[in-house]
Amino acid sequence: MKKQSKLRCAWVNLENPLYVTYHDKEWGRPVHDDVKHFEMLTLEGAQAGLSWETILNKREHYRKVFAKFAPKKVAKFSQNDVERILKDPGVVRNRLKIESTISNAKAFLEVQKEFGSFDKYIWGFVQQKTIHQHHKDLTTYPTKTSISDAISKDLKKRGFRFVGSTIIYAYMQAIGLVNDHQSNCFVLEKEKQTWFVYVIQCKDGSWYTGVATDVKRRFQEHQEQGKKCAKYLKGKGPLKLVFKQLMDNKVQAYQAEYLIKRLTKKQKNEVIKNKVSLKSLLKALN
Repeated sequence: MKKQSKLRCAWVNLENPLYVTYHDKEWGRPVHDDVKHFEMLTLEGAQAGLSWETILNKREHYRKVFAKFAPKKVAKFSQNDVERILKDPGVVRNRLKIESTISNAKAFLEVQKEFGSFDKYIWGFVQQKTIHQHHKDLTTYPTKTSISDAISKDLKKRGFRFVGSTIIYAYMQAIGLVNDHQSNCFVLEKEKQTWFVYVIQCKDGSWYTGVATDVKRRFQEHQEQGKKCAKYLKGKGPLKLVFKQLMDNKVQAYQAEYLIKRLTKKQKNEVIKNKVSLKSLLKALN
């Protein structure tokens, strides 16, 4: 094995590229997409009694089998679908887990209907803000907390299955409700960099919001329309950088990005024109 160039959390299997990428790019990062929420709920439930690495290795096949984790599609699965999936070696062939994925999809849709999105519901348990609790080593990691207990209890009341407190805490880690990266992990060092939220105006008058540590470099990548250009900005040049604002950290930058995307066009214009403090807005919302 090659010498590890970056220090990572001790639970990562460095021999598995999928595991390393998951740790480096996903674990602990705030998720605000309902499809991703349903995916991680499903996968964490499938993990019960198994290792996360086992599930991670099957993840791509899970996406194919469960309609890319689109809740509306999965909610329509029939008993015939259950029997079909039970014969598929690419997933965990546990009837209760498979059936719970379908019933959970139906419960998931009900939460969306009540709260507008599952994202709004789940982040409400942490007041829309990631809990940071960096650990020295594996011995200090909790398996559940009072918050995971509360989420688990509420989900069960809403008809969800395979959502015990331990499973839910793992889900909280996966979607960034908590950031449990160890104190010596390179991810934390990266998060200490200077982070900005920025807005680009397209030729058609529409706006694109993003985050970056180097806005000048990132804007140039968009302007060049190459491989690193955001998909939304393809063919919409010339582009104009109309707003950038320094945030305290990476998490706050992504929160600010999410906030801007939710604003109306009039509100966005007010933020851009008057250089409104996004930190103050976030603080007021929390």
